Amino acid sequence: MTGMWWIPEGDKYVPAIILVLLGYFIASKCWRSTHREQKRAKTPFSLVVASTAIVCGAGYLLKDGNISELRTFSALSVYSGMSICMVLTLKSWRTVILLSGAGFIAVCFYQSFINDVARAHLNYNPIPFATGLATVLISSLFLAVTSAELKLKLIAWTTTLLLFIALALTGTRGVVLPATFIMGVTITYLLFRHARSNKLAVAGIGLTIIVAVAIGGQILEKRIDATVSDMALIEAGDETGSIGLRLQFWKAALEMSTLEPLTGLGESHKSSFQHLADQGLVNQAAANYAPYHYHNQYLDTLVKKGIPGLLALLGLLLTPPLLAFKYFRRSKLVLGSVLGITFMYAVASLTDVPFNHPVTINLFVLSMISLLSLDSAAEPHSDLQRTTL
Repeated sequence: MTGMWWIPEGDKYVPAIILVLLGYFIASKCWRSTHREQKRAKTPFSLVVASTAIVCGAGYLLKDGNISELRTFSALSVYSGMSICMVLTLKSWRTVILLSGAGFIAVCFYQSFINDVARAHLNYNPIPFATGLATVLISSLFLAVTSAELKLKLIAWTTTLLLFIALALTGTRGVVLPATFIMGVTITYLLFRHARSNKLAVAGIGLTIIVAVAIGGQILEKRIDATVSDMALIEAGDETGSIGLRLQFWKAALEMSTLEPLTGLGESHKSSFQHLADQGLVNQAAANYAPYHYHNQYLDTLVKKGIPGLLALLGLLLTPPLLAFKYFRRSKLVLGSVLGITFMYAVASLTDVPFNHPVTINLFVLSMISLLSLDSAAEPHSDLQRTTL
């Protein structure tokens, strides 16, 4: 799940690990003991992942697409197929999330307070690093919300709040905003629900939130000031700031998406972008930047992979929530985590490209596979029945 974050180019080891697991999977013949209902709950997502791999493969053959994406989705399509016949224990999920959370917290605090790094990260760009951190944060949040054991609940809440501060240390606005919204909505619901029955707990939660938000706001102060400055530049007609350049990239992407809508431009998008710059449709600052991507996953995918690529992306985002609603409606852990992670990725995709980076692709798909594979017997509120659905 997150071990790849702590090793330089650690995502490259994932396909090899999956191949080893495939050998064990075939030898053990574990698929024979799987319930039919569990297969129904996970097969659609497996098909979506495989379809995305096919789209990436076609793009690579036709338009010299991204080999990293192809390698990642190909490996994940194998693993998602294997996962149809697998069940994950709740204890395993809890252990992975809490250990991963501890790792992200340690890295961010060390980088910020010991190494004095302006935007905490390790081995990867701060933006995908923040996306991975937020994925674990949301998972930890719903562990805290749904855990019945007081000790585990306290550990999960502490991990969640420290992860929120760590997320602020990354300075990634496009990820901090959806993560803050998810936490805010979830905690507000809890406060209203327990307002009468447990006033002491409500006061404790409220005070802790105020402290965490105050600390997070203080840490993000420079990024907030930068945002205000960028908006002032745009109002003055200057689009050379961080936000202004993004507007230029989006404008160019919309124009380029009409050139080859069925196949996409692939790697030729670079020359097409420069052609637009030569025509004066984007400013010189954007032309000098020569973007590798267009800071919007939906537009970037449409430009490079065309309509099939965009449909595959939407399938990845929409399928897990639909499956969670159908089979895990009563499981607050699964439903809340799936909806929260999907919402965070969907919003983050408005300003970044999390489905271009192997680490964030892996973390999203593996999180969804894990959550949809949780043992229903261990979850008293699960709606995944062992009888006919």
